[in-house]
Amino acid sequence: MSRSILDARRQQQKRTRALRWCLVLLIVVVGLALALYISRAPSSSGGSSSGSRPHPAPAAMVSGPARVLDGDTLDIHGTRVRLYGIDAPEHDQTCRRAGKTYSCGQEAATALRGLLGQRTVVCQRRDTDRYGRTVAVCRVNGTDVNGWMVSQGHALAYRQYSTDYVPQETAARAAKRGLHAGTYVNPADFRNGETTPAPVGASARRTPYASCAQARAAGRTPILRGEGGYNAKLDGDGDGKMCE
Repeated sequence: MSRSILDARRQQQKRTRALRWCLVLLIVVVGLALALYISRAPSSSGGSSSGSRPHPAPAAMVSGPARVLDGDTLDIHGTRVRLYGIDAPEHDQTCRRAGKTYSCGQEAATALRGLLGQRTVVCQRRDTDRYGRTVAVCRVNGTDVNGWMVSQGHALAYRQYSTDYVPQETAARAAKRGLHAGTYVNPADFRNGETTPAPVGASARRTPYASCAQARAAGRTPILRGEGGYNAKLDGDGDGKMCE
């Protein structure tokens, strides 16, 4: 065999070996890149691109013995639960009854503790609020805790978010139970700095309010069609809720 043929074969073998090494190197690089991508890719459940663990979705049901934080907030195994559709006086809020000032916020919390005791509370989640709390309807031994608080006058129907408990509030007001036995500031208004209670009987008003500011000062908003003080002219969208 001539020298030129041998040299050609050696060159071909070198090129083949070089090609194989290049292919092996390419496979290794692709494999490392894929592994790195997988380790940094966000999970399908909404985790961040940094590879941190995603936050689990809030459970639809929360149950167990509850620690009462205030008249409308519970802690169940570390989960903060805000009672749906109601608004109780703030912990440091005071009201007037029989000519005396009393801590209506603490009274509401005490009443809630008395209802729940150490029994298992079962809460059905409705939403999650801006503070990350689970907003839920809770029951103990079949009793709707939210409705009970309103029916006893320890909380108001939170009309801004729901009218589910307006009938309980109406009954409590007629019977002068809890808050309705005296004067108080709507808890939502209290959080906004309002300190002047509405006069007794304001909720039974027969004449329509002239303005939403007047209705808010009385702690009545939103007012539903058919309730005292309702003014259709202040129900801009005609949905039956005035000054919402």
